[in-house]
Amino acid sequence: MDRPDPPLPESPADPPSVELPLADELPLPKTPEPLPLDDEPTETPNTNHQTHISSPYRILANIIVIFVSLFLFVRVFALEPFGVPTGSMAPALLGNHREGPCPRCGFPVRVGAPGPGGNVADQYDVVGCPNCGQTLSLANALDLNGDRLLVDKNIFNLRPPRRWEMGVFHCPDTDPKEFRKPYVKRVVGLPGETLSIVEGEVYANGELLRKDLAELRETRMLIYDMAHFPEPNGWNIRWLVEPTENDPRLPPATIRQAEPASELVVRGGELFLAAESVPPATVSVTYRNWNLDDREEQAIRVWNSYDGLRSIGRLPITKRAFDKLPPANDFSLSFDVEVQAASGEGTFACRLLDGADAVHAEVSVGRKADGRAILTNNATGPLAIVHGVSLEVGSTHRFEFSFVDRRAILAIDGKVITSSDLSSVLVRGEVRRPFQLGARGANLVIRNLKLYRDVYYTQFGEHGTQPPMGGPVTLGRGEYFMMGDNSGNSQDSRKWPTPGVPEAEFIGKPFLIHQPLRPAKATINGRERVFQTVDWSRLRWLH
Repeated sequence: MDRPDPPLPESPADPPSVELPLADELPLPKTPEPLPLDDEPTETPNTNHQTHISSPYRILANIIVIFVSLFLFVRVFALEPFGVPTGSMAPALLGNHREGPCPRCGFPVRVGAPGPGGNVADQYDVVGCPNCGQTLSLANALDLNGDRLLVDKNIFNLRPPRRWEMGVFHCPDTDPKEFRKPYVKRVVGLPGETLSIVEGEVYANGELLRKDLAELRETRMLIYDMAHFPEPNGWNIRWLVEPTENDPRLPPATIRQAEPASELVVRGGELFLAAESVPPATVSVTYRNWNLDDREEQAIRVWNSYDGLRSIGRLPITKRAFDKLPPANDFSLSFDVEVQAASGEGTFACRLLDGADAVHAEVSVGRKADGRAILTNNATGPLAIVHGVSLEVGSTHRFEFSFVDRRAILAIDGKVITSSDLSSVLVRGEVRRPFQLGARGANLVIRNLKLYRDVYYTQFGEHGTQPPMGGPVTLGRGEYFMMGDNSGNSQDSRKWPTPGVPEAEFIGKPFLIHQPLRPAKATINGRERVFQTVDWSRLRWLH
């Protein structure tokens, strides 16, 4: 009997049958989406579905960190602020001081704080106005901090210090080295020079040191501001009107004497020269240093009101004490000239005297084609003639004229027209009438007139001064002779054991007075408060 075939292994269960749709019922294939281009951002799905928002405190903290880092970087490597505590550079830079208006002319009177051991009452009880001579008290005035400077710390790494610019440095002969304080003075002597100070002037290797106009603007000291006029009589007594037949370029040629100006010539802080007529008339006026209290004409003296009246002698100050001060000889003027009318031959003239010579500048008015400026010396005649210069009718021009360091400089509207040097003289006389103004064939109005004197370096110390106190000083390589503008109240190279300041000790050059202060008043809750605020009129760039 045949054996039955073995059973086949069981196959896996067949999948369930699926009913396929007909062909025309099949869905169309999807068109693939285009791939993103390289320059198109792709969206990343936000898995946590939360929007990240920075905290405002975190943003503020980041800003503060950036600002502090930038400030520290600039301070360490580029700029640094410095305060001026003393008045050795006054009035260019003010130290700690008090300020108040003159009760007669309104001029701001500033007097420095007393030095170590000084008496506050003595310094402020009686002070003097440099403009009109009025005495006043600053005993109840607010104490003001000294000027704040921004100093460029890199400029002397790029070039050496220059004459007549300010420098901040460590004095090698003051204080222990680790506690040296920064000083600010003016560069006067350069490496290798032999310096001597004679009659307020500085000579290097026997040659008189002179300043250009920009340097003079930095060192000049105001002694008369016509815009601040005394009440109620004004400045008429200080101006003399010369007889009309006198030529303003020459001394008076007639017996007639000059007379104090009337209100037709001096009105408030303005000066009127009405000389436009046919034939052309000449009007000339002379400024005299008239003491309003003593009622007499006096020589202009070297005195810095910032040091107070105590700097002259014991109070009360007498005329005798004032007369012992050195005479001022180097003067400069600045003012605005408005030309109201002019004939065909109109001219404007200005004359400056220094106690030894007089220089005269004459400028055409209203003549564009053949206008000219002439600079003349009273002894030698014409110094320079510049063609194409004229003051235009209907315009106001800025006029600057100086006779300083035996150098005459004429500038109009900020541009130097001509400059000429006269030979140096060792002795000059006193000056009571420092300048004259004149017009011919033109009507002019003079405004904002200011008279300045130059720095006068005193015989203080052993270096560079005259015997028997001292003698000439010769600087070594890389050494600079530094002096303060307030020469009578400055510890500087004249007095230090080692007069030369090495270039390695320089910190930098001040370029901005960024925080000069003045007193201000405000009424709060019915009470008047006095406080310090920024004096915007004195905020300026330094040359």
